[in-house]
Amino acid sequence: MMKQLYQEMANLAARGESFVLATVITCIGSVPRSLGAKMLVRGDGTSVGTIGGGNLEAQVEQLARQVQQNHQAVTQTFGFNGKDATTTESICGGQVEIMVEWLDGSDATLAELLMSLNAAVANNHKVWWLTSLPHDGVVSKHLLIHQDGTLTGSLPAGLSLEVIIKARQPIKVTHEQSTYFLDPLDIAFTVYIFGAGHVSQSLVQFTRAVEFLTMVLDDRADFVNRERFPEADQLILLDAFSDAFGQVEVDSRSFLVIVTRGHLFDQMVLAQALRTSAGYIGMMGSRRKCALIFDEMRRQGFTDEDLQRVHAPIGVSIEAETPEELGISIVAELIQARARMCKKPSG
Repeated sequence: MMKQLYQEMANLAARGESFVLATVITCIGSVPRSLGAKMLVRGDGTSVGTIGGGNLEAQVEQLARQVQQNHQAVTQTFGFNGKDATTTESICGGQVEIMVEWLDGSDATLAELLMSLNAAVANNHKVWWLTSLPHDGVVSKHLLIHQDGTLTGSLPAGLSLEVIIKARQPIKVTHEQSTYFLDPLDIAFTVYIFGAGHVSQSLVQFTRAVEFLTMVLDDRADFVNRERFPEADQLILLDAFSDAFGQVEVDSRSFLVIVTRGHLFDQMVLAQALRTSAGYIGMMGSRRKCALIFDEMRRQGFTDEDLQRVHAPIGVSIEAETPEELGISIVAELIQARARMCKKPSG
């Protein structure tokens, strides 16, 4: 959804069409969406993305119409506790501050920024999007910082680039008399699916739908092909599962899903996976099968602490049986793990 939103921002700018962007810039307590959640409202009132749905979204859409007319960016706080005029019907019990800004489709500099932003997001490049918070109706200003330190736009005088690129979560940055919202955009978490069977076919549909970069790996050419996996970002034909990681680079944003065609292959891949820095490792199988493989891992020298990294049996417990149900169960656990990673404090 977020990639679609950035694509639409670039498309509108390329056509010279203005639009309104609503962004969650503060969250307190229990709220429906996290920091950085966005909703784009076109000139005709249609929208892309969501900042929480329900009455909150209806109120923000009304505010967006005002911003569309007067071109004056605003920030407004909405509560969820029934104590103020902006209360929604939600029972979340927190509050959010939302920035609603008008983006001028006739501004060539802004169009360049938005197209550069979309290109970075589409190609899974990490960037930081800096927006000056509005005051007294002043139009927001924007800056795009690339991972190599290059800029699209101008860095406010005295604002440290080093501080910006250390940010891992959306934050407000105050500098002199101005406040900025800094949004690190690193959309690409990569899921490596080891095994190209029916469960993998189902799983790929869901991982792509929730914006995981999706790789499928198998040692059978008649299984790991575009006819079976038209939606996968990349297909990797292995020589053997005994060298399952020779063609990939795994880091803390990597999710490893082990769903091969047999006990022995799962065991081979798991032993290699445990030697990586992957942020998530999951393996499909019955509790008995997983226990037997864990026993073999201990015989190979892995510790109980090592094995605590492994989600096995993989997936959220929903009594799943069919490949489609298993795919939903697995991707639900991946979404949960990704959300927890994103909420870890910067360090």
